[in-house]
Amino acid sequence: MPILNFQFKSTILSNAAQRPFDRAFANRDLFRGAARVGLFWSIASALLTLSLFAVAGLILGLCIHHGVVSLELTGADARRIEKLANERLVPPEFKAIADLPPFDMQANPSASPPPLIPIIRDDTGLLPTVWNRRDRWYGPLIAWAYQNIPTLQATVPALVTLLLLGAVLTLLRMGCIGQVKRSARRAALEMSAQLRRNIYRSNLRLGVEDLEGHTTERAQKLFVTETEAFQNHLFEYIDRTLRLPAELVVIFVVALLINPLLTIEWLPPVILCWYLLFQGNARALAARRLAADRGNHELQVLADSLGRSRLIRSYGLEQAEQELFHDHLEQYTRNMKLKARAQDDTLWLRIFVYMAVVAVMVFLLFITLVQLATDSPHLSLSEVLVFLAAVVALIFTARELMRVPRIRQEASDIATRLFQYLDQIPQVSQAVGARFLNPLAKRLQIEQASFTAPQSGRPLLDKLDLIIDANHTYALVGIEPHEARAAVMAIPRFIELKSGRVLIDGEDVAWATLESLRSEIIFVTAQAAIFPGTILDNIRAGGEFTLQQCTDAAKEAHAHQFIVGLLNGYETVLDPRDHQLNEGQIFQLALARALVRRPALLILEEPVAALDDDTKALLEDTYDRITPGRTVIFLPQRLATLKRVDEIIVVGHGRVEAQGPHSILVKDSPIYRHWEYLRFNEFRHLSEPSR
Repeated sequence: MPILNFQFKSTILSNAAQRPFDRAFANRDLFRGAARVGLFWSIASALLTLSLFAVAGLILGLCIHHGVVSLELTGADARRIEKLANERLVPPEFKAIADLPPFDMQANPSASPPPLIPIIRDDTGLLPTVWNRRDRWYGPLIAWAYQNIPTLQATVPALVTLLLLGAVLTLLRMGCIGQVKRSARRAALEMSAQLRRNIYRSNLRLGVEDLEGHTTERAQKLFVTETEAFQNHLFEYIDRTLRLPAELVVIFVVALLINPLLTIEWLPPVILCWYLLFQGNARALAARRLAADRGNHELQVLADSLGRSRLIRSYGLEQAEQELFHDHLEQYTRNMKLKARAQDDTLWLRIFVYMAVVAVMVFLLFITLVQLATDSPHLSLSEVLVFLAAVVALIFTARELMRVPRIRQEASDIATRLFQYLDQIPQVSQAVGARFLNPLAKRLQIEQASFTAPQSGRPLLDKLDLIIDANHTYALVGIEPHEARAAVMAIPRFIELKSGRVLIDGEDVAWATLESLRSEIIFVTAQAAIFPGTILDNIRAGGEFTLQQCTDAAKEAHAHQFIVGLLNGYETVLDPRDHQLNEGQIFQLALARALVRRPALLILEEPVAALDDDTKALLEDTYDRITPGRTVIFLPQRLATLKRVDEIIVVGHGRVEAQGPHSILVKDSPIYRHWEYLRFNEFRHLSEPSR
């Protein structure tokens, strides 16, 4: 038997040891390729969010103060506000007081301090905010902007300027978020494209073994539906992972910059509220799922009992079965009541949790407003409003970020199914030291061949022994169609026998190179027989054949006539999903593709669809042309084919049940006569029992 490459197997095993999601998209992939570009845009988006909070604070301050300055200041403070405003604000009658040196109470304990200087001015734009933030770390930055941007020095122009700035920052932030999503989508598309390439390569390895069609259907579903779903989940994962942590950090920094003490007061209760909400929702969901699963199990048991009516009546089990049915029905009812109770209980739990959350938030808001009402020098109304907005944004951002593990888990479930297919090791592989196989010249022999369908587990071949002489025609039929197909697929090693061997002129095909084996044994089927490209490309199928060789093969297969009748002849482009060829023409094209290669052994699986009389006549002539001097095995769908072959081989229960020409088998073989009647007698339905 063939020896698999050890390095290939070790690679598969090492990959299988990794987590499915990490195999598809590891954490390091966030910092390279398209995702890395998205990371830079997410940082830019976070910085713009910080700027938006700053602009929002300035707008709120402007709306609260209306640009009006009404203060009573000492001489030093009066000079300081004039410096910040870059203009004279002290009334002339108080100029002398403003020029006095700072009053020292300790040096002059008996002297009275100078009177305070009134500073009253309206329409000063951001000046009240500049003065209130003078001792903050960002105060000089606001003062610089106020001094160098004239529109900020008047109320209405300042409001218009800030609103425009906020709109620009919002647009820029939306653009950055769009770029993050674009980068995430590009990274997800690249990964899905890689998965589809892997599925395609795996299907090339595994598809030849697909006897029952299950592997191809599974590959198509994985290729289209599952990979698309994984791509969507991966996009959400990358987008949220890149964008939300940076947003969360920036919003938290905003809250700290406004008032660290207030942030420390709010943070633990907010985390506690979030935890209560999260746990409440998780417990409610778990309770509903558990009750629903139990109920569905009991309901399925009840439904299964409906299919046992004949057995119950035959053995007189009505009383026992009814008691069992009522027990399951009562259990199902109890589970549904438990589900309803769980829903009610979790509803009240959620209501209680929400009330507790609201109470905590109201209490925190009350404390904050009390601090504001006490004229705290470190807190203003605009700061409180911005802080509350930051808290709300923090909660929503954290909530969205907490969905990332669930998205990752859903993507991981899909990745598990994808890699279960990709990690399959093909049964057929080329042996180390394989030799070139010469074309069939004398005899093809199948010895003690056993095979079990890998998808369904059905035994199709059971120690099958078969001898096929060269330069003869055979028809292989099976009581179970997959049995005959398995026998012929074992010859070019499209499937790997569980035991037994196939010999060509005494040489075991398991030790032959796959290229030499399949170049001399061609399996022709009408299924999936069209490649994208021109008709000439379809006949060549990657081979180095001249136009004359392809034309001769098409003439031999009687495909030339309909080809030249097309608009562009041999240069007509075919689309596998949208073409004008019928089943007969597709089969003729497949025949031409095989005949141009001049194989020694030809396996022909005739189309299932009914053919018109002209196509049947052309096929008969084609068979007359191609069978002399060549070994041909038919998987027939037409009675005429059975009558023309040298011998018919009937496979049943995995072994040869009968062998001989049609004229003899139809008389001497009951199993063949029964098979032939079921397949080709048009009046057989009259004798079938009514259903």
